[in-house]
Amino acid sequence: MSNEPAFRSKEAFKIVGIERYTESGIPAIREAWAEFGKRSQEIKNAAHPGAYGIEDYSRDFDMNEGGFPKYYYIAGFEVSEIADVPAGMKSKEIPAANYAVFTYNGPIDGLHEFFGFIYGEWMPKSGYSMDPKLSLDFEHYSEPNMDMDHVTLEIWVPIVKG
Repeated sequence: MSNEPAFRSKEAFKIVGIERYTESGIPAIREAWAEFGKRSQEIKNAAHPGAYGIEDYSRDFDMNEGGFPKYYYIAGFEVSEIADVPAGMKSKEIPAANYAVFTYNGPIDGLHEFFGFIYGEWMPKSGYSMDPKLSLDFEHYSEPNMDMDHVTLEIWVPIVKG
């Protein structure tokens, strides 16, 4: 786990996948990934390798103090173009941005705590804030992993100075 991020730019990109609202917390995210695992082959124009977990804070976001935040989550693939989105799936276009990129290694259940570190400790001290044009962040899984006790992923947080 790296507590210090790398800083990278990423061009605009598109995602297609399974969306869930995290009203029930982690189980909703697990449900999105389970359905994505069953249906991912239906996605046309997938740009492999890797999969994305998009935390979309732009609609119906609730910090839910003392509990798990509520937001829309998409488990999906990057696609070269959004065309023929399968029934029950969602698409999202993500604009170009500059990112702080953190690496996480550990159990999937520790990910929520690591996000807490990013937003509660690192960001307030960093001189950066979340890019207000995006209202999201995302996980990038470079390869499939079914061992939920040992995952390696990147967390991309769109940032601006100040």
